[in-house]
Amino acid sequence: MITLSHDLGYRVVAEGVETAAAAAILAELECEEAQGYYFARPMEEEALRLWLVASPQETSVAA
Repeated sequence: MITLSHDLGYRVVAEGVETAAAAAILAELECEEAQGYYFARPMEEEALRLWLVASPQETSVAA
């Protein structure tokens, strides 16, 4: 599915990533974006701001 999406010119977002193993597989398959509990649990706005400031990893925010 990822290869087909790339062939059609789409970027891929994986949803529901819960483990490091799943994130690694998606990276290996060249999935551009991922979201899920592995990266962060749902949080309130202020907690999100603090997390983004303190977070050493590369993050992007999309709505």
